[in-house]
Amino acid sequence: MKKKIVAIILSMSIIMTSLMGCGKTSEETQTAQQNSESNETGQEKEQDAEKEEAPSQEDVRIALLLSGNLGDMSFLDSANKGTSQIMADYGAQVKVIEMGSDATKYETNVLDASDEGYDIIIGSGWQLQEPFQNVAKDYPDIKYIIFDAAVDYAAGDYSNVYSISYKSNEAAYLAGIMAANMSKTSILGFLGGADGAVINDFMIGFIEGARSVDPDIKVICGYVDDYSDSPKCKEMALAQYNQGADIIFTAAGASGIGTLEAAKETGNYAIGVDSDQAMLYAESDPAQAQLIPASVMKNVDATLVRAYEMIQEGTLPWGQEEALGLSDGAVGLSNNEFYQKLVPEDVKVKIDEASDAIARGEISVKSAYGLTTEEVREIINSVAP
Repeated sequence: MKKKIVAIILSMSIIMTSLMGCGKTSEETQTAQQNSESNETGQEKEQDAEKEEAPSQEDVRIALLLSGNLGDMSFLDSANKGTSQIMADYGAQVKVIEMGSDATKYETNVLDASDEGYDIIIGSGWQLQEPFQNVAKDYPDIKYIIFDAAVDYAAGDYSNVYSISYKSNEAAYLAGIMAANMSKTSILGFLGGADGAVINDFMIGFIEGARSVDPDIKVICGYVDDYSDSPKCKEMALAQYNQGADIIFTAAGASGIGTLEAAKETGNYAIGVDSDQAMLYAESDPAQAQLIPASVMKNVDATLVRAYEMIQEGTLPWGQEEALGLSDGAVGLSNNEFYQKLVPEDVKVKIDEASDAIARGEISVKSAYGLTTEEVREIINSVAP
């Protein structure tokens, strides 16, 4: 992309220099009218040159590298939705590369995409942090965007990398308020895809929100240790329901489908994640949708579109990480027909009040980022039944 811009500038400079030369004569008595006509002609030529040289949106090539596969009804599908909107709205060319679950191949995929000369390479999640750090610095003319993770900017020159992180704890806090108000057993469940800051941020926000309603509430916490093992997740969810949990929040990518199935099997509630999962089932399986009062939304699609718009405006902060939350519209609770039907009115009021207070900075939700393993364990143990 930088090469194209340099070419445009050089072309314009040559044209302008030529026009300046044509606009002069050896006669000192040249009239003001001739000068004006020459200037107008120069401007017209310059504008024509800009039209001929400026790259169209169709020339922008984007690669979306997914640390998994589409069809997760969650995180990755949301990213694909975002780049699809970029393609529809701006005409950019987008190639989606599903890298599967073999993380040993991720860096090779990043390297291959870089060698193919994409203008922008977008990567999903913490699994691509190290591959981006290893590759991006060697391709300064390519722009890289990593979402739901950040490269270590102190480790090198990553001025061509933009990182998006999400304040998932803020949206999870709202889900905790909802769950604690709706639970009949005062026991909730949480299942994460892995024991790491990204997932624990959901968990800690959920616990804090629930505790704001009932300081004595219990939350059974566990990790699937996989983002695509829905049978294992279902087994773990069934175990939590059998222990008395009547609402389970799962942040585990495609594995979370197992929790939804367990909720349907037992007649309990499940909270979705990343995408509006109730609406994904609304037509194909209405009975399933009726058991998803809300999803904790990580609006990956909207934040990728936002990033591309900022690129066009020249305002995207390359070389930096941005943490986006409720006040940015980057996270939140889904608000659909099922939310309106299943969540009591007084609970919706409490959720709205808390959301506004967080956005205004009046409520500060504890985050997993910066906590030690011991501190996270202490929180888990404090709410264990």
